[in-house]
Amino acid sequence: MDLVYFIILVGVLVFVHELGHYAWAKFFGVKVLRFSVGFGPRVAGFTSGDTEYVIAAVPLGGYVKMLGESPSDVISTEDAPRSFGAQPLLKRIIIVIAGPMMNLIFPLLLFFVVFIGDTEVAPPIIGTVFPDRPADGKLIMGDRVLAIDDDEIETFDDITRHVRRSAGTPLRFTIQRGEETLEEIIEPVLDQRTQELDRVDEVGRIGVIPHHPIAVVGVLDNGPAHAARLRTFDVLLSVSGRPVHRYLDIVEAMRRSNRSQIPITYLRPERARVLGGLADLDLYSAHVATLAPSPGRGDVMSRSGLEDADLYVHQVFAGSAEAAMGLRPSDRLVALDGRPIRKWATFLKDLERGRGEDHELVWLADGEIKRGRFKLDREVGETEHGQRFERYAVGVRNWLPVGIDNVMENPSRYSSAIGRAIESTVEMAELTIYSVIRLVQGRLSVKSIGGPLTIFDAASMAAREGTPSYLKLMAFISINLGLINLLPIPMLDGGHLLFFAIEGVGRRELSPRVKEWALVAGLALLLALMVLAFKNDIERRLAPEAPTTSAQSQ
Repeated sequence: MDLVYFIILVGVLVFVHELGHYAWAKFFGVKVLRFSVGFGPRVAGFTSGDTEYVIAAVPLGGYVKMLGESPSDVISTEDAPRSFGAQPLLKRIIIVIAGPMMNLIFPLLLFFVVFIGDTEVAPPIIGTVFPDRPADGKLIMGDRVLAIDDDEIETFDDITRHVRRSAGTPLRFTIQRGEETLEEIIEPVLDQRTQELDRVDEVGRIGVIPHHPIAVVGVLDNGPAHAARLRTFDVLLSVSGRPVHRYLDIVEAMRRSNRSQIPITYLRPERARVLGGLADLDLYSAHVATLAPSPGRGDVMSRSGLEDADLYVHQVFAGSAEAAMGLRPSDRLVALDGRPIRKWATFLKDLERGRGEDHELVWLADGEIKRGRFKLDREVGETEHGQRFERYAVGVRNWLPVGIDNVMENPSRYSSAIGRAIESTVEMAELTIYSVIRLVQGRLSVKSIGGPLTIFDAASMAAREGTPSYLKLMAFISINLGLINLLPIPMLDGGHLLFFAIEGVGRRELSPRVKEWALVAGLALLLALMVLAFKNDIERRLAPEAPTTSAQSQ
C-alpha cells in the first residue's frame, strides 16, 4: 500500500506539471505529439487527435513532446506554423513557465481542501496575557475583544491578523469584561523570531494567546491549602459544589464562596510504571478536601495559599546544571538575576537572551528561600535539514495544561481557508528558496538533499497520519518541484527560460551546438544530483537510530 501512496503522490504532481505545458501549448495552437506521465516503456495509453496520451513504467517524471522541440523533428510545410519553434518568444516562454507555475498554484487548492475542514475556531477571548508585553495591565484573562479600531472582531484569528500587521501603530481595543464594556489603546511591538534555516519572522505582537490554564493549582507551603492536604499540580474538579474547568473558574468560585470551610474535589496525578517498566504513566485518583482560608484582608486565593501552577517546577532533568544546583520538582521559581519571575515563558525568554552566561536563581523549596548559580548546558548538532546549530538547553520543565474557551463555528469558513492556504503556500515557497540559498552558501549540508526513497518514506508516514498530512506533503513537494524546475539549469524549464532570455537580449537564436553542449552539462549536473540524492537516501536507511544532538556541559 505504501507504494500506491508514493505513486499517487508523484503521479498527481507530474500530471499537474505537464498539464500546464500541455494546456498552454494547445491554447496557442502548438501541435502536441505526446503527453506522458512517467518515463520508459508504455504501460497504457490512447491516441486522440494529434496527441498520444501515455502512462509509462517509471513514475518519476513525465514530459509533453511538442512538434519542433527537437532539431531532429521532421516538420511538414502544413504543420510548420504549429511547431513550437515557430511561436513568438513570449508564447514559448508562457508554455515553458506554465508547468512550474501549475506546481506553485496547485498547493493553493490542496491547502484549501485541508483548511476548509477546520470548522471550529477560537473565540476572541483572552486566555493568557504575558508579562512585560503591550497587553500587560490592559487586557486580562477572560476579556472578550469586540472590536479593534472600527473593525468588528469575530474570532481570535481576527485579533492576530490586526496585531501582526500593526507593529508600532496604536490600536483601539473595545473589550467586554464581565458586565462592562471598556476601551484600551494598545500598541503592538515588532517581534523578531528566528525560524528554521535562519529565516527571520517580523510581526507585531501584544503578548496574548487564546489558551488559558486549566484548573491546575500551585500550593504554597505552610498555607491553608497545604494544611488541607492539597498539593501542587492537583487538578480541581469543583469548589463549593461549583464545577471548575479553568483556573479562572477556581478564582471565581472561591470569590463567590461565603463559607469559612470550602469543600473541594480534585484529582491528583500519581506516577506509575507500566508495560513492565518500559514507560511511566500518570494515573489520577479522586480526593476531597476542606479548605479554610485565613481570615483578614486580601483576596481569597492569597489567603488560601493557592495560585496557578505556572511557576512551579514539574521536571528536572538528571545531569542538568539546574539539578546540580539543587532545584527539585514542586519548587517554585521566584527571581532570575535579581528580577522577579512572573511567567514561565518570560523565564525561558530571559534565559534565551542570556545564553551561555552565569545566572542566579531564587526559588522556594519547602517554604524556604534558596539561591543558586548555574550556566545552561550547551548543545551542538545538526537539524533535520542538515544545518549545524548551537543552542543552550534548559534542564527544567513546568506543567500547566491549557485549553481554549468554547470553540465556535467558523463564521468565515471559506475566506479563512483561502487566506490560510495562501499563507501556507508562501511560507513553504520561502522555506524552499532559503534551502537552496543555504546550500549554495554552504550553511546547509548536501546530506539534506533527499531522493525518491525519502519521498517514499514521507508519503507512507503522511498517509498513515491521515488525509490532511498527505495533502500537506503533496503541497510541499509540489512547491519544491515548481521552484526547482525554475532554476537556470539546462534540461529544466528554467534552463529553457535562460535560453529564451539570451535569445531575447541577443535578438538571435543560439546555435544548435551551444544548446547541445549546455544540455549535456545540465544533464550531467542533474545526474550527479540524482546520484547524491540516492546516496543520501541509502545512508539514511542504513544509519542506526541515534540522537541528532550531543550535549556538552559548559
